[in-house]
Amino acid sequence: MAVSRWTCAAAVALVLQLCGTSTFAAERTVVVTLFDGFAPAMADSTKTPNLDRIKKEGAWSRHLVPAFPTLSMTNHTTFATGCWPEHHGILSNIFYDPKRGRFGETMNVADADWRTGCESMWEAAERQNVRAAVFNWVGRWSATRGKRATYANPIVAWKDAPSDDWVLQQGLKMLADSGPAHPRLIALYFHGPDDLAHWHGTLSPEALAAVRKADAAVGKLMAAIGKLPKWREGTLIVGTDHGMMDVGPLVNVGRLMNAYDIHARQATDGATAFLYLDKGESADRVAGALAAHKSEFDVYKKGHFPAFAHLGSGPRAPDLLLLTHPPYWIVGPEVMPRWAEMLGVNHMWPAAFTPFAGGLKATHGYDPHIVQMHGIFYAWGAGVAHGRQIPRLDMIDIHPTVMALLGLKPGQPVDGKTVAALFAPGEDQRP
Repeated sequence: MAVSRWTCAAAVALVLQLCGTSTFAAERTVVVTLFDGFAPAMADSTKTPNLDRIKKEGAWSRHLVPAFPTLSMTNHTTFATGCWPEHHGILSNIFYDPKRGRFGETMNVADADWRTGCESMWEAAERQNVRAAVFNWVGRWSATRGKRATYANPIVAWKDAPSDDWVLQQGLKMLADSGPAHPRLIALYFHGPDDLAHWHGTLSPEALAAVRKADAAVGKLMAAIGKLPKWREGTLIVGTDHGMMDVGPLVNVGRLMNAYDIHARQATDGATAFLYLDKGESADRVAGALAAHKSEFDVYKKGHFPAFAHLGSGPRAPDLLLLTHPPYWIVGPEVMPRWAEMLGVNHMWPAAFTPFAGGLKATHGYDPHIVQMHGIFYAWGAGVAHGRQIPRLDMIDIHPTVMALLGLKPGQPVDGKTVAALFAPGEDQRP
């Protein structure tokens, strides 16, 4: 008589519970959390008892170095895949693809079909017959192939995404499930302090309240891991996509394009702008004209991007990259309010000015060597060293480290490497 995989799994679980861990190695579950826009300075500036506990009982770093540009969509994907943007294809929050069009609309940012290569951690786990659950993270669903993990919430418009409280409850529910179909990888995305820091400042009361809420969520996940049955053990990874810094004047791409008669499509966010030149437009001419603004930003031509960029030279890479110097930030003409357009902000105003209403207080997207762009990283639980500070790690290293904690091989391909300093003595780090 054939026996189902679920029946076998249930039997194994029962044997493990009866025999304890002296005979069998415990089954490990890894919970991976990403809190958007969480800079280390934020945790320094308010009470975070659960993160402080991890510093004593686990491993941590003040220098999780994001991929460039240090923006959300690029680093959500880099975190999940362990690949540089030139390999996974998500080059920024906004970019153009010659066939698919403009990336950055309300729903397409979450669609896994935009990725040009590399597997997410949940796809790599499922391929190796380990169930995964992923909530609110980009790339959890494909418009053509459906959900990319056993458990995943569907794509909706960004503004309609479930709340952080809902995501936390899903994570706790998955941890509490010790049935035959429970996931061993649980990936949770939280909006975190990002939006509040943008509009109120990095260390504003609003942003720090969001930090305390994030810390409380971490505490609940730690408590749930502590309640796992003896035949299961758990590990918690806490990370972010980028840091944050307070800013001042903005650079107006619309004004630049009008002032220098630049014929191009622009894709602009945070501290970076991509220019895709129209046929017949000269990259040398445009770069030469924009050199007049070297105090505000640097200009790089395709094929000559800085070494830290990892954008490649494929069809999604821009003809020109504009990278602002702090405290400048940069916006495209489409984000200007109607009153600004009526006052000629894209035609008569200076190319750089300080908004007197509606401007951001903080942002990101800068050179990843700028320390304020670095994010938090914490690891706690099974397989993790105790009380160990990690000097720095790259965003590409999260994926292979998570896969090693699960005892699985990383996705194919992968650019990162396991973070050896994270593991407890004697922990097998081999994929």
